[in-house]
Amino acid sequence: WVNNFGHEGLGLLLDVLEKLLDKKQQENIDKKNQYKLIQCLKAFMNNKFGLQRILGDERSLLLLARAIDPKQPNMMTEIVKILSAICIVGEDNILDKLLGAITTAAERNNRERFSPIVEGLENHEALQLQVACMQFINALVTSPYELDFRIHLRNEFLRSGLKTMLPDLKEKENDELDIQLKVFDENKEDDLTELSHRLNDIRAEMDDMNEVYHLLYNMLKDTAAENYLLSILQHFLLIRNDYYIRPQYYKIIEECVSQIVLHCSGMDPDFKYRQRLDIDFTHLIDSCVNKAKVEESEQKAAEFSKKVRLIKYWS
Repeated sequence: WVNNFGHEGLGLLLDVLEKLLDKKQQENIDKKNQYKLIQCLKAFMNNKFGLQRILGDERSLLLLARAIDPKQPNMMTEIVKILSAICIVGEDNILDKLLGAITTAAERNNRERFSPIVEGLENHEALQLQVACMQFINALVTSPYELDFRIHLRNEFLRSGLKTMLPDLKEKENDELDIQLKVFDENKEDDLTELSHRLNDIRAEMDDMNEVYHLLYNMLKDTAAENYLLSILQHFLLIRNDYYIRPQYYKIIEECVSQIVLHCSGMDPDFKYRQRLDIDFTHLIDSCVNKAKVEESEQKAAEFSKKVRLIKYWS
């Protein structure tokens, strides 16, 4: 039936899913239909021919990424399972396509790209969703061949809220979840060991700012790079001490450093390039500040709503 359904049938499924996702006002029937479409796509790709068809349509990954919604745990569970499978058995460049789709979907909603996945882990009433999200995180983080990129992706997840959630997740008594958490920790430890070998077997707690700074300082002390590090740190002191603005500056700086250091080609940048980076960051900073204020307000509203529900429950 998959052969008969073919490319035309897949195209129709994606057309309908796209129309539902584009609707500004999502009704319950729309959400149910989205879930049914995801189930159809899962059944369609449950074989080599269907998987090739899915990957052959450039809309597939983006629409699946857009459909990730922590407010619909059952549907999201199916989606992250699909994306995990695609990440594991897909073609060589599937990770780039998958990350591109996740990034584009997040940009449409003005969010951090991994936020929806981490939010899925916060739903303590949906254990299977938590398992599926950790499985997806492991699939993404372990896929890159380059150590640098694996560390980058893992740190991005940890920075997006995973770090604060891991202790609570580890307290749950569930074998499936425990396996995924163990995989995450073991791969993290393996990468840190590989990194320490690269650094002449110097081992540091990479999650500790003080240790990382002293490691970097000792590496650069009395070298030609020392003065550049000092200049960078001096410039950091000039960042305005504002509750909203300062974190956004560091966020942009971190993104710039990541793009400079993590060259997918494995080639170093052109060190002879001396033209100034002429970019007006004012609008970008303002946009990030406004986004941070909105996110803080939404978080406070969610916490207040949770408190109200608890009061009603106990009264």
